[in-house]
Amino acid sequence: MVINDGTWTYKIPTVDTIPKQLNVELINSARHHKRVLSSKASGEPPLLLLAASVHCAMREAIRAARTEFSAESPLTFQMDVPATMAHVKELCGLDVVERHLQSLSAAATHKA
Repeated sequence: MVINDGTWTYKIPTVDTIPKQLNVELINSARHHKRVLSSKASGEPPLLLLAASVHCAMREAIRAARTEFSAESPLTFQMDVPATMAHVKELCGLDVVERHLQSLSAAATHKA
């Protein structure tokens, strides 16, 4: 029975949640290239892909920041793991971002 609607609400079973009696029926089936039977890692890859998607999303956000705030910054760059906040700020061009925010604040002050 499916009790979770996605990976955000899925909790890995612990000693407290495993039933005292667990009945399992194994399907007697030959191996087939389109089946995941006998795969031990059918549940873990989606969780790992979520972590990889965060890294990819951060790279795209940095690329967008470089495009918006600094024409001189190359759109290809190296981002090591773990991506610390200091490194992400540096890759975005923090000094350029701070100047941009100050100009927005100054423009808003002049309009008021």
